[in-house]
Amino acid sequence: MSTDVGKELDWKSDAAALRSALRRALAFLSWRLEKRRSRRTIAELTRDQLQDIGITPEEASAEIGKSWFWNL
Repeated sequence: MSTDVGKELDWKSDAAALRSALRRALAFLSWRLEKRRSRRTIAELTRDQLQDIGITPEEASAEIGKSWFWNL
């Protein structure tokens, strides 16, 4: 009987670990997608709009080129 309890606890801890790993993976993916959206938005701004937010075209270009996700 004690082995059944041990198996049950192992299963529950494995499921909790899997849920935690999936949450972290989804959070990371969400973060990467938000960065991608932000970089696409920056890419669409005009020189005047960039100046309004305090970014030079060179800084914008450098930011856009940072992410490997941007190129997908």
